[in-house]
This record gives sequence, C-alpha cells and structure tokens, in this order.
Amino acid sequence: MIGIPIVAAALAFGTVLLAGQSMGKSREGTDPRSLRLAMAGLRSPADRSAFQMLLLASMIGLASVAGLLALLQGLPAGGCAAAAALGAAIGWRIPNAWVDARAARRRIEILSELPAMLDLLQISMSGGMGLHAAWSAVSRNLEDGADALAEEMRRIDLDVSFGSGWSAALSRASDRTGIGELRSLGSLMGQTERFGSDLARTLLVMADSLRQEELQSVEERAHRASVKILFPLAALMLPATLLLIVAPLLLLLFEALMKASA
Repeated sequence: MIGIPIVAAALAFGTVLLAGQSMGKSREGTDPRSLRLAMAGLRSPADRSAFQMLLLASMIGLASVAGLLALLQGLPAGGCAAAAALGAAIGWRIPNAWVDARAARRRIEILSELPAMLDLLQISMSGGMGLHAAWSAVSRNLEDGADALAEEMRRIDLDVSFGSGWSAALSRASDRTGIGELRSLGSLMGQTERFGSDLARTLLVMADSLRQEELQSVEERAHRASVKILFPLAALMLPATLLLIVAPLLLLLFEALMKASA
C-alpha cells in the first residue's frame, strides 16, 4: 500500500528534524530553541524531552492522517506525499504556537508583578535589610500570587549565592524570560554598587516608571481594540441592518411593480 511508505516517510522526516535539533543544542542562554522553551517555563530536561516527543507525535500523527485521507480520496502518490508534508508542517507548528503563547502569557505575568516586587524590595531595604536578604524575603512572599516571578527571583538568588554579580544574574534572567526590564534593573544595581547611591530610592523610581509604561501600554491596546472592533461590526451588524432597512423597501417596490404590470 502507498499509506505505509507515507507513514514511514513522515516518521523519518520527524526523526531527522528532532535529531538535528538535538545535535544543535548548546548551553541555556545561547541556543535560540532552548531560550524559547525557557521563556515558556520549560527548563528541566524532562520538560524538554516531553516537548520533543509531543512535537514528534504531532508531526507523525498529522502527516499520517493527511496522507491517508489523500490516499482515500484517490490522489496519486505525489499528492499523498504533498498532503503528508503539509500535515507534518501543521503538526510542527501547533506545539510551537503553544510554546509561544505560553511564553507570552508568562512574560505578561512577570511584567504585571514586577512593579509590586520592586515596591516590596524597596520597603524591605528601607526597613534596614540588605539587598540579598530583602531579595530572598520578597521571593518567598511572592510564591503564592506570582509563581513565574518568584521562580525567576529564586534562580537569581541562587546565581548570586554562587558568586555571580547582580548585573550578570539579572542579565541571564532577562535572556531566559525575554524581559529587558530585568537587564535594566541589573544595570541600576551595578551602578548603585559602584557609585554608592541610594538603591531603595532608585527602585521606587523604577517601579513608578514601569507603572507608567504599563498604563501607556493598556491605553494603546484599548485604542487598537476600538479600531479592530470596527471590522466585526461592519461584517456582522451592517448586513443585518441593511437587511432590516432595505428588504421591506424592496418588497414594497416589488409589490408595486407587480400591481403596475397587472
């Protein structure tokens, strides 16, 4: 049967693709594929292996289904192969789209909680705590309400505990999450350590700046939404409105023409 070579070709294609991805892996922070998974919160080897298996199963499954459906429709071997390739492409895109959506949600969650974290950090330092102690205390307090930000703070705390500087640790966190504000925070911490300025005051100013940026972003999204909503209104409500207004007039005109012709 032609279906067996199609399934075998889809399996070989998926295996070669995943093997190429595995050979191209490097340490976290330099490989774009690893960074994408890290931004989505998939950092452990088990999570990454599960994603690779899901990607392989999705590609093989959709390629097999598309190839067999094309075979049942009576398409030639070339058409079946093209359908299987299209199914494999769709099967590759669906898990990657899920990863991108998960990374975007995680980024929004971290950004929304970042000003509150800076406020808590500023209050702790104003109360007499050191930077490292205040950072650890805030990360513990955020575990219930902001899991993504608390996880990143624990990783940063662990990096600093092993001798890394705040600027380098926050720079790596920015690479893992795709949030440039963390890199800016690391630069501010490095400057305050170098020049001896008041870090608590700097954190307060940065928290206010992030709130203003978030407010501006919300306003921009609201303006874009007001423009985007015009398209469904024009596509759905305008035909219905025209039908209610024009249809009775057309019926009256049709009846008048029929009477005149009679």
